[in-house]
This record gives sequence, C-alpha cells and structure tokens, in this order.
Amino acid sequence: MFPSHCKEVSVHSVGFELTEEQIRSHLMETRAYIRTRYMVLNRGDTWAVAEIGKDTMNSVLVPVSSVNIVSLPGETSFVDEPSLDVLSASEMGRLQKSVGTRCVIVRGMSEHISFFVDQEPFSLTIFDVVPPSPTKLVGLVEEALRSILQDHYVRYEVIEEDLNTLEGLSEARSVLFPCRASGLDHKGKIGYMDDPPALSPEQIEEVIVVGCSLSARVFKAVYGSEAHMVNMCPVDILQKIGIDGPVLTKCCKVKDGFDIKGNIAIVPWGARVTDVSAAIEALMAHMSC
Repeated sequence: MFPSHCKEVSVHSVGFELTEEQIRSHLMETRAYIRTRYMVLNRGDTWAVAEIGKDTMNSVLVPVSSVNIVSLPGETSFVDEPSLDVLSASEMGRLQKSVGTRCVIVRGMSEHISFFVDQEPFSLTIFDVVPPSPTKLVGLVEEALRSILQDHYVRYEVIEEDLNTLEGLSEARSVLFPCRASGLDHKGKIGYMDDPPALSPEQIEEVIVVGCSLSARVFKAVYGSEAHMVNMCPVDILQKIGIDGPVLTKCCKVKDGFDIKGNIAIVPWGARVTDVSAAIEALMAHMSC
C-alpha cells in the first residue's frame, strides 16, 4: 500500500496507547479533512497507520464512518530522511526494505510525510553495453522513477557487457569502434565508424569492426567490402547470454519510442526519459497479462 499523494495523509499525535481498539474508538469520534484518506498516529516513539472512510457531505471536515487498521506499532517504523521524495514509490519501497519493518513512515523532502507498506516490486533487469559506465539507461530509469513513474515500485538490477572484453577482439591487430565513447580502448584502435579513416586495401581486409548490422552496412558503403565483425548489439548479446525476467535494453534499430519483444523492452540508442518510462509501463502491462 502506498498513498497516491502525501495530501491524503494526516498526522495526529495522541495520548493513548496505539492499540487497534483505541485507534478505532478515537477515529470514529473524529472528523477528517475531506481529502484525507489515511491517518498516521503517533504516541512518543510509537507509530501506527489507519485508512479511514468518510460520510459523503458538502463540508471541509467530514465525520469518519469506517476505520481499517493498516499497521500497528510492532510493525511500523518512523524515519527522518530529508533527501527522500515521499511521492516516489520506488524510493519509499527501497527504504522500507532496508528498514525491515512491514510499514515505514517517512518524513522526507520539505517535511512531507507519507508511508509505505510492504508490497512486491516489479523486478526489472537493465542490460547495456559499456563503456561509458555506468550505463546511461540507469540514469534514465532513475529519472523516470523519480518523476513519471512515481506511483510504481520498481526494483532493478544492472548487467553490463564490457565492449573491451568481447570475444574475438583481444587478438585483433586493427579495430574500428562505432563511435567515440569514454573508456573504449584497444591497442589496435585505428578509428571510428562515425568518422571513418582512410584505409589501405590490406587494412580493409584485416580490420575488425566492433558494431552491429548498421556498422556493417556503413563499412561496406565506405570501403566497398564486407566487414569482419565483432557484434556489440545489446539485443543480440542479450539473446545469446539469456536473462530471465523483464529486461530493458537499447538498439539503434528502434528509431523512436520503444519495441516490446517477449519480456524485453527495447528503446533507441539515444533514448529519452519519456521513451524509457513508456517502455517500462508497457513491459509491466505485458508481464501482467
């Protein structure tokens, strides 16, 4: 359980012991702000959470008509975390898991207060090739979870494939990489496919191109020969190594938005946060079918 907004949460300090019976008795005798859906109750260092129902009436303060106990003190922790956005389900979920109690109440950014009750996350694997490292996809996912996907609790792991260690590359005498990227290195590096160097016929024959099918097409267009390839396409590598579960990766064949192939969501090489957000939502919908 996670409130859709901290505006739904009201915090009350009380003088009675936070038992189920006393919480019900107290709340059934009170009125609540019309927008309030949850009551966070505090007595000393003990905390509890209740969900309330209200009578329908045209008033700012409305009598409480029902009480559902969400959590009691033995299963509830309170955390002051000024840097945490309490509107982000993923940030709240990560904190709840680290604290270990079934429910965590958080006073976060701007002293807003909300809570998170234990629930299973959507588990996602981010797969990408590096360098540069960390992969840009991680930053895009984090940005999506902080903004567009705030209501979704997503837990992810990252699997990276280092381009410098791809099979077939270590013994190459001459190497063309697809483009400049911090950390790409090889003793036989002679250039990049986005700025192709002049090559002799002998070099054209012996050079290894680190790239994908697009790189092979560019090589043939520039040099008139088929390329000797080391495939670095994340989708192809992913299918080769096999990863279970929902996966987010990238491919230059996807021009805009995203594609879904089974349990894999694929965004463009130069993806934006909106592409990543839409891909994750589509993947969650696909996996729930």
